[in-house]
Amino acid sequence: MKKIITGALALFLAAGLSAYNPPAGGQSMYVLSGPLQLTSASSAAGGAIFYPGPYSAAFNPALPALEQRITLDAGFSVLAANNFNSALQTGILIPTKRFVASGMLQGVFLNSDKIDLDNSINLKMGLSKEIAARISVGFNVTGGVIWGSDSDWLLNGDIGALYRRESLGFMKDFRVGVSVLNLGKTFTDKKLIGIKDKDKDILAYKHSVDSFPNFATVRAGAAALFVDNGIIKLGPSLDITTTAFQNVIFDAGFQFGIKDIVFLYVSESIDLSEAIAGYSNFMPAIGLGVKFDFKTKNNEYLKKHSWDASEMLVAAAWQQRYDSIQAVSAGAVIKLGQRDTDPPVITIWDGEE
Repeated sequence: MKKIITGALALFLAAGLSAYNPPAGGQSMYVLSGPLQLTSASSAAGGAIFYPGPYSAAFNPALPALEQRITLDAGFSVLAANNFNSALQTGILIPTKRFVASGMLQGVFLNSDKIDLDNSINLKMGLSKEIAARISVGFNVTGGVIWGSDSDWLLNGDIGALYRRESLGFMKDFRVGVSVLNLGKTFTDKKLIGIKDKDKDILAYKHSVDSFPNFATVRAGAAALFVDNGIIKLGPSLDITTTAFQNVIFDAGFQFGIKDIVFLYVSESIDLSEAIAGYSNFMPAIGLGVKFDFKTKNNEYLKKHSWDASEMLVAAAWQQRYDSIQAVSAGAVIKLGQRDTDPPVITIWDGEE
């Protein structure tokens, strides 16, 4: 029986792979717009060094649930090929007593030889909440438009969950995340170059490709710290993604931190369908981040909200994507105020007034 089930699944996946023909990079378009996305390994568990921001919700809408502070971020990427291309994004997280609200606005403008995603703007808004001591859940709603060779729109939703515990064996801050993305309409009937049309002339050969990002994309991942001694943090993340059983994507990330100030990020992604079609994308993404505190003076508004002492992470990343695109990205994340690390104090009434 196991052999029959395994064989049936293999045939089903093979049939899906043979018919699957999205544009190259269409499934990973959300990683292009900032350095932390580019080097995150698209982690549904939040990466080895957990640092959630508005960008995190693109991979798992439950990830922002544990953030205590209002968080702002922005990123910009130059996608240099035979012409100039770019991607950008900005976002916000707002924690409340009941949930964490998130929003991210992203634009991708990529029209290069062989790699063509046209021009798109997408708005992703979500809510997330810690529903138990170790479990968080969340959902997003995404709307977007695309234009260029022709125009289209998308409107879909994401759901996700995160399990987190302080330690598991020798691992610290162990997390497992699962998400189901793009539940609804995605970009369809776009006249672009599909992954199976790699060697054809982009100007002369454009036709309708499969929808992207793919409907019902299921992502599952785990992440943890192998070392966390107060000076050094070090750990991996591993993810596997299937796009409606038509494709399989493997992501692996490695993150290294010193004194919670300087960070090194390395990630690798292997899209099975793209690799089979000849779109080699085996060069890892490499990033560097620096985190520091900053204070503002003589600003009563910031002081009133305890934002006069805040935190900023500045990051930059690079990756050669496919054979022809050099992605260079820079961005920043600002967390307003300082994290509350003091446990609550409970006073038991002793009967005296």
